[in-house]
Amino acid sequence: MRTFIAIELSPDVQEYLSGVQTETQKYCRRGNYTPQDNFHITLHFLGEIDPSDVEYIKEAMFEVGQRNRIFDLKLGQIGFFGKGDRGILWAGLEKSDSLQRLFFNLEKSLGRQGFAREKKGLSPHITLGREVEPQRSFSDVQKAVALEGKSITVEKITLMESVRRGPRLIYKPLYRQLLKGYRT
Repeated sequence: MRTFIAIELSPDVQEYLSGVQTETQKYCRRGNYTPQDNFHITLHFLGEIDPSDVEYIKEAMFEVGQRNRIFDLKLGQIGFFGKGDRGILWAGLEKSDSLQRLFFNLEKSLGRQGFAREKKGLSPHITLGREVEPQRSFSDVQKAVALEGKSITVEKITLMESVRRGPRLIYKPLYRQLLKGYRT
């Protein structure tokens, strides 16, 4: 099973980002755009794991939940990881010490359970599209589409399974770990 640990986004943030995504498409020739319900922030990509590993991942996530409090993130600006004339279009986040602490604690806890560290470290973003090709240049898209500093409250982390159904990827939550201070 193909898995990752993520921060899920509230429906209102997903809806807002869907509108931003639609706006960026006016300045792009083509792209494979992320479905609204798949918007998330990846903390750690685990890749293919054995189903028996899920219990070890849950233990690591539980430790992290005990050490980290709920916090807020703010959307930053549109960004682009380029590969030639195409690339990954994303919504960035403002720098956050709380997010860095959460990531560091997750890496330590997963390491104690025998999982490898995230090779690239943390590059917090929300993927809006892959294989996106701007009409002229990516900087035109960035200038034309601004993100408002919308707030994202991080109350939990989620172990997700990535399942392919035909051409579509579906992210299925397997386990959610609440952070300290969560209120129902």
